Amino acid sequence: MGRAIVRQPQVFLFDEPLSNLDAKLRAQTRIEIRKLHAELGTTSPSVTHDQVEAMTLAQRMIVMNKGVVERIGSPEAVYARPETTFVAGFIGSPPMNLVTGRAEGTRFELPGAVIALPAPAPRAGELVMGARPEHLTLAAGGWPMRVDLVEMLGAERLVHGRLGEGAITVRIDGTHMPPGAGQTVGLAVEPAQSHWFDAQPRRRVGS
Repeated sequence: MGRAIVRQPQVFLFDEPLSNLDAKLRAQTRIEIRKLHAELGTTSPSVTHDQVEAMTLAQRMIVMNKGVVERIGSPEAVYARPETTFVAGFIGSPPMNLVTGRAEGTRFELPGAVIALPAPAPRAGELVMGARPEHLTLAAGGWPMRVDLVEMLGAERLVHGRLGEGAITVRIDGTHMPPGAGQTVGLAVEPAQSHWFDAQPRRRVGS
């Protein structure tokens, strides 16, 4: 990078720049690259399979799946409004929860469970419902999730479980008392934080 910088190029092209670094050095190098970009102001396209790297380095992202462009936008826009289930499941760590079922108004029938939605689905029929782990909350009387395990990550915990037959992950504050494995807890989500996709071709439905 140093040898390239002294030549003052108009464009830097990064191809998996951090792939051979260990986790700690990766994080440090991401910060240094961001600082260099802010200082030099040089256009710097970067190719990566690491979505965390893409989210932290990019000002504008292009998410591709098998050579097809699935979403273009700022990291914030791509994260907040994925246009396909591929983008929803790729961007975010842990990724968005996606469950397939059949909707009819506020009724959503999943394999192994029927849940009541906080607001009507955008249309009737087979749909995929998505919700980010941080947008799900543990709430008495909510959708029944059977807890499989809890990961302690310091400032937060990840509660992994099943809603019907589908896997679900919920992010909670690390200071909160977590549920135990085997326990059934209630889940809730705000309608504004729900995402809906067609079962086929798995593209976004509604706003």
